[in-house]
Amino acid sequence: MRAAQIIREARLKAGLTQTELASRLGRERAQVARWETGGQEPSFANLTAAVEACGYTLDVAIVERAPTPDLDAALETSVQQAPQQRVQALLEKLEPGR
Repeated sequence: MRAAQIIREARLKAGLTQTELASRLGRERAQVARWETGGQEPSFANLTAAVEACGYTLDVAIVERAPTPDLDAALETSVQQAPQQRVQALLEKLEPGR
């Protein structure tokens, strides 16, 4: 879930307007609108503050991801290539024999 979705969902669950949330944060309504539309990505501190201003806490967890050997191998190969080589490899996958 993106920051824009988190802020909007918290605000709506709290029954607040963008103006009310902005007031609680000491911000302009336009700032809250930019965050909610993805026009501007809030810092983690602003994201946390917005959620808390709605009466909730932001729970973040770091979890171990499932192994993906094929993806890991592809990423390792890709990292070693120049950007032009990556683009060329993608084009060849889209249009074999190119």
